Amino acid sequence: MADHVRPGPADPRGPRGRGAFTAMTFNIRRPMAKYRRRAADAWFTRAPAVQAVLRAHRPELAALQEVHPEQLHHLQEALGPDHVLLGGGRHADGRGERCLLAVDTARFGIERWQQRWLSPQPEVPGSKWPGDLFPRTLVRAELTDRRTGVAWQAVATHLDPWPEHGRLRQLAALQRVLLGWDGPQLLLGDMNAAAGRSRTWDAALAGGLRDTLPVDAAGTFHNYREPRARTPRLDWILYGGRVRVLDSRVLAERPRGIWASDHFPVLAELEHDGGPAG
Repeated sequence: MADHVRPGPADPRGPRGRGAFTAMTFNIRRPMAKYRRRAADAWFTRAPAVQAVLRAHRPELAALQEVHPEQLHHLQEALGPDHVLLGGGRHADGRGERCLLAVDTARFGIERWQQRWLSPQPEVPGSKWPGDLFPRTLVRAELTDRRTGVAWQAVATHLDPWPEHGRLRQLAALQRVLLGWDGPQLLLGDMNAAAGRSRTWDAALAGGLRDTLPVDAAGTFHNYREPRARTPRLDWILYGGRVRVLDSRVLAERPRGIWASDHFPVLAELEHDGGPAG
């Protein structure tokens, strides 16, 4: 069973080493057919901006939420042929919205991966707890850093916006997966709960995870409005184990003045804090 890293201040920033890589979480916003092409929320309008963000930062690992099949080719084109998109639709028939984990296979070897449902029957496609809004999934991958040989676990997810007791059940299911890993690991996703001011946040830290962002980080859910002091930070990159945070930030970017999504992505530069594997 994994040793817990107890809650505490983020690790100090340090110089970039050969083991450094970037990780992102980005809710790209599902396509909404009801909006006209020129509306801020229309995928036709936003797709080039989403691609610009991904091309500019080219994360080696990325959790992508609210992805629909018609958006996949835009994501693959922006990330490049070395990236593999892990994950499928959340419904029992494999269709519908998906939460993906994008992995740069030039940097990480994928040893194994799985998609599970955040439900009493995690192996049953489309399953959920009574009262949950939608089936919710996690995508978990065991990865080997090709540069250092270090084994990482990465978990991507997207939790329900309400009620909070439902989110807490979903988080508990995630924590059971995280407990089984002894090395460095990342939990990336749209948690639909405000960092620093929700029971979901408190429970995540009490379970031993740490935040990659500083306490005063900006919010992420702007909803196509200029962010304010109370804009909630719903999108998290948390870590456990021996991980050094080299840099982290909310990417409050609007490529060519276009909103890429109703969420800003979060980007973190990380490395294993323990030297080469073995």
